[in-house]
Amino acid sequence: MNKPLRGYYIFFLINYFMQSAVGIVYEPVNYVLKDQLHLTPGQAAGFMAWITFPLLLKPLFGYVTDFVPLGRYRRKPHLVLAACLSAAAFFSLAAQTHYRYLSLLIPLTLSIFAMAFADAVCGGWLVEDGKERQQTGRYQALHIGALYLGVILVGAGGGWMTSHIRYAWIFAIAGLMPLAIAASTALVHESVQDRPQPRKTRYLWDFVRTRTFWALGLTVVLWNFYPFLGTVQFYYQSNVLHLSPQWIGSLMTVGSIAGLAGSAVYWKFCRRGDLAAWVSWGPIGMALVSLTYLFYRGPLTVALVEILFGFASVIFRLMLLDLIARSCPVDAEATSYALFLVLFDLAMYGSNFIGGRLYDVLQTFLASQAYLVLIFIGSLCTLACRWTLRIYEKDQGSLLVEGVAAPLRS
Repeated sequence: MNKPLRGYYIFFLINYFMQSAVGIVYEPVNYVLKDQLHLTPGQAAGFMAWITFPLLLKPLFGYVTDFVPLGRYRRKPHLVLAACLSAAAFFSLAAQTHYRYLSLLIPLTLSIFAMAFADAVCGGWLVEDGKERQQTGRYQALHIGALYLGVILVGAGGGWMTSHIRYAWIFAIAGLMPLAIAASTALVHESVQDRPQPRKTRYLWDFVRTRTFWALGLTVVLWNFYPFLGTVQFYYQSNVLHLSPQWIGSLMTVGSIAGLAGSAVYWKFCRRGDLAAWVSWGPIGMALVSLTYLFYRGPLTVALVEILFGFASVIFRLMLLDLIARSCPVDAEATSYALFLVLFDLAMYGSNFIGGRLYDVLQTFLASQAYLVLIFIGSLCTLACRWTLRIYEKDQGSLLVEGVAAPLRS
């Protein structure tokens, strides 16, 4: 492995791990909202909606890093500034001795705004350098693997920290994490031009108008439509299966560990074989995996299903992300990639919302069988991705316009 490539591996590992690990602040924030500000559940949910709103602005952040250079750079100064802003916001929280609504809301919103910007910049770098070095698959594996590793460590240590460490110290620790992101830019190289040429936005608009973009977008929505997961799954686990809170919490950790293993497997094998064949059969394989929730009946089968689903879903998700990264147009890597990531988030939110409403309706006449119906709906949506991906494959000829490169084969 050459030294520059090793630097990029470490760079992406640090960036995505730190983005996930700052989640240590969420449990203390929840307790501040409940015990110090005395907010109702609805008010607390509204607070969280406000601070997470910047996540929906990632395409705008991507546009800035793609088309608004700072000096002679497109990525490095943007990432450093975003990381430093996030660190400053967390340190301001650590300096507070008494929390009020706005004094908590504004720094947290700024921190998530800055981290979302950093994520958009990092995503653009992932696509741009990944296509150049033919490393999109491995970069994606590092991306998802680092996020899962962060979730596992936050889940295992976040509760302990909240119980044993002052909140101010937790916020201070969180503030060090974006600084690690800023420091990681020393590991990568960004080309400098004495007279940088203006980037061409037309490649982005040409791409958005292709059937390929809409086929991939629809694939993302269908792929992430699992109405039986999230809130519905929690109610089914607690009210129907009568699983204990400790067991339910441990399932999240088990699923994350399985997802981390799936990332490792994709890292190992993503450069072997034909991505087109993997993606073509992916919807069938994932639909069959989601049908294993039909056996979601007791503690043992629940654990086995969570392990299988966590492992397989990450592999197929990485296949889709790899395909998306290869399809992003030049000059607009961060913008186009962020558009798809927002679709991932919106699809999961919509799946959770629609699933909850459907579950309420179906329960009135199907009782416990309502969950099984949602499993079939989710599996059919996943299977439908085989049709949307066929549109992508047929449209590859028109996709290869100037500025766009989307090879399916490694």
